[in-house]
Amino acid sequence: MNAKEWHDLGFAQNRRAHDLIADKYDLKHTEIYNPLEQRRLAEVLGQVIATTGAAAPTVLDVGAGTGNLSLKFAGHGCRVTALDVSERSLAVLRSKAPPNVQLETVRLGGPRFPLPNGAFDIVATYSVLHHVPDYLGTVREMIRVLKRGGLIYIDHEANPAAWQPDTNPYLAAYRTHCRLGLAEHLSLLIRTGELFTSEFWKCACIRLFFNPRFQREGDIHVWPDDHIEWPKIYDIFLEGGVSVDTEADYLSYQPRGGRETYDRYRHVCSDMRMVIGRKRA
Repeated sequence: MNAKEWHDLGFAQNRRAHDLIADKYDLKHTEIYNPLEQRRLAEVLGQVIATTGAAAPTVLDVGAGTGNLSLKFAGHGCRVTALDVSERSLAVLRSKAPPNVQLETVRLGGPRFPLPNGAFDIVATYSVLHHVPDYLGTVREMIRVLKRGGLIYIDHEANPAAWQPDTNPYLAAYRTHCRLGLAEHLSLLIRTGELFTSEFWKCACIRLFFNPRFQREGDIHVWPDDHIEWPKIYDIFLEGGVSVDTEADYLSYQPRGGRETYDRYRHVCSDMRMVIGRKRA
C-alpha cells in the first residue's frame, strides 16, 4: 500500500468511525468533557483570543467534532468556521449552537482544506492530529490558511514524556491509579451503547485476529514507535514563518483517578502539550 492509499484508508476510517460515535462522543471522552479540563481550556482560549487583538477574530477549528472549541470561540463573539471529516459530528455541533452565534460548518473531503490562503486570525486544533495520517501536512494547511500575524493553536496532543513513562515513575503511578478496570470499562461501553453495536464487535475481532493496533476512532499515531513528533511540527512552523509564543506541558485529568490523585501528581509529571504560535507579519 502506497502513501496515498494509506492516507485515504485512514481518512475514510476516521470519517466513518466519528459518524458512528458522534451522538455519544462527549459521553465517551471523559478525559475531555470534565470540569477541570473544560476550565483549563476556557482559560487558554481566552488567552488566545485576547492575544490576537481583533475585536471579532475569525477562527478555523480544525477537526471541530461536536464543538468543543468551536462553541467556546463562538461564545466569545468570534466568527467560527468548524472543519471536520464527519458530517454527523458537525450536525451535532450545529444542534448545540445557540441561534445567535456566527458559526459555519464545512466538511473536509481530503487532505487540503477547501479554504483560501490567509483567511483566519486563529487556526486551532484540539486532540486531532494523532487521528490524521499525514498530520504534518495538516499543520502545513493550518499555516497556509492563517493570516500573517495570526495565531496557530495546537492542544491536547501527547508530549514526549507520555511515551517514556519508565523515565518518570510518577507518570507511571498516575496511569496505574487512573486505569479503568474491566467492570468500569464494560459499564462505560454500556452507557455509550457501544457494546451493543456490530462495529464494536467487528473492531474486537480485527484487533484479536488481524491487527492489534486497530482503533475504532481511527487513532493512528498513538503508539511508542508511531506518535506525534513535536520537533517535526516545529520544523514546519519554521518553514511556514511561525514562531512559538507559548509552550506548556500539563497532566491530563482522568476522572477515574479523582481530583485528589490528580492534585498529587500534576506538579511532578505531564503527558500532554499545548502550543501557541504566531505567523510572521
